[in-house]
Amino acid sequence: MDSLKSDEDLVDDILGGIENGFSQLYDRYRRPVYSIAFRIVQNSEDAYDASQEIFIRAYRSLDSFDRRKSRFYSWICRLAANYAIDCWRLRRRRAETQFPEASGSHPLRIPALVDAIRSPHGELENKEKVQEIWRCVDALPELQKKVFVLRYFQELKLEEIAEMENCSLGTVKTSLYRATQTIRRAVKRGGGQS
Repeated sequence: MDSLKSDEDLVDDILGGIENGFSQLYDRYRRPVYSIAFRIVQNSEDAYDASQEIFIRAYRSLDSFDRRKSRFYSWICRLAANYAIDCWRLRRRRAETQFPEASGSHPLRIPALVDAIRSPHGELENKEKVQEIWRCVDALPELQKKVFVLRYFQELKLEEIAEMENCSLGTVKTSLYRATQTIRRAVKRGGGQS
């Protein structure tokens, strides 16, 4: 009977002191949260650790969930994406400071960007372009970075991103366009292409 409760009712139960409601929310959303984390951090152990931390943070901040602004699913996915992006950014910084020569060997799994960096001039040029792309992604303004990562790493629809970020579809489209343009310009500058 309890498994038929809505997410919002379970949140109310948890805030009212009924602890088993959270295990039901965990069971409902552990796979999507892990999936978001994995697609962003690209490592199963890191994604598992991130998922656990995301649920801990969700539990601690349940009182900030506002059902008038979003559904619980959108709220927890936004938490997951934000935390996973932070983990990804931290891992990239560590890799660049500890192993600067390996920072460009990061697997690039965005088909449009893979096409953008292909070149007949060889592997070294491609490695430099990949490094430039990752530097550009890291340097993007926060919303542009989130939209870019959610669209190309998580493969979410623009409407889903707008709901997760609690902003208009137009804002999401503009952010994605600007992020993509910034990265394309950097690739062209780095490769001397027109």
